[in-house]
Amino acid sequence: MKILIFGIGGIGGFVGGALARVADSIYFYSRGENGRTIGEKGIQVDSALLGSFTAHPAKVSHEAGEMGPMDLVFLSCKGNGLKEACRELAPMVTKDTVVVPLLNGVLVSELMEPLLPACHVADGTIRVFSHREGPGHVVQTAGSGKIVMGMKDGKNPPALYEAAALLQKAGIPAEVTGDIRLDSWEKYALMGSNSAVFCYFDGPAGIVRQQEDYLSVLHEAVGEVMAVAKAKGVSFPVEYEENYIRIYRSLPCDTVTSLYRDLSGGKKAEDTEAAMILGRMVDMGKETGVEVPVFRRAWEWAMKQNRK
Repeated sequence: MKILIFGIGGIGGFVGGALARVADSIYFYSRGENGRTIGEKGIQVDSALLGSFTAHPAKVSHEAGEMGPMDLVFLSCKGNGLKEACRELAPMVTKDTVVVPLLNGVLVSELMEPLLPACHVADGTIRVFSHREGPGHVVQTAGSGKIVMGMKDGKNPPALYEAAALLQKAGIPAEVTGDIRLDSWEKYALMGSNSAVFCYFDGPAGIVRQQEDYLSVLHEAVGEVMAVAKAKGVSFPVEYEENYIRIYRSLPCDTVTSLYRDLSGGKKAEDTEAAMILGRMVDMGKETGVEVPVFRRAWEWAMKQNRK
């Protein structure tokens, strides 16, 4: 099976490096110094889960014509680059290609389907902390690394099961599920609510927990996600909200999400995943008639960063 890793950052480098170590038909779509370094020396991965190693993909390029059609694609890019990524990916997609996005956000397939030729657009989640240390060098520090993937309608093509088996061979836990909608919403509830709360209070976990009303805001934020999900036909387990609160209360004081780090560090909202993580929840709230005041205030705070 011919597999493309589109975007070799922290996530794509971790997944692609692991796969390239055990399979000969792994292709990397990457450009610039990162792509040149990998093409010349391979990709160096330092992983808490997999150890340290160097892997060599079958080919590294940013020219679709050099890559040809793919059987399966793992798409790993920033949400604000999704449209451009789909435009560049399109020539490598056929009606039989399976595309698995590993992006922040919820049910990203809904955003991708209008942007790609007819193909099988799945959804995927990954639970890992990984970053690009430098050109051709990825460091994975924490998280189980587990990938869960599936089609929204539960009709999963054989290629997903083949990819899961290959991931497991590479040391990455992987599962094909018949209910990817719930898994996607659960991950989004954690990541999205955290981002909303950090932006709402404009500070890391330690600052948030100093605020008198922080617990009520935490409950409200995750409740907004759960309410929108329910309006869209997805029900969370009854214990999810309390588990979320427990996890948040245990976060190290300096914990932030990458979105809050980008915004508080001076990036404009349009150059971050603010629209994917915060703006999309505001839009879905309007669509479903669910009030989302915490996400709305966080989104407004993010947009103000454009005017600084």
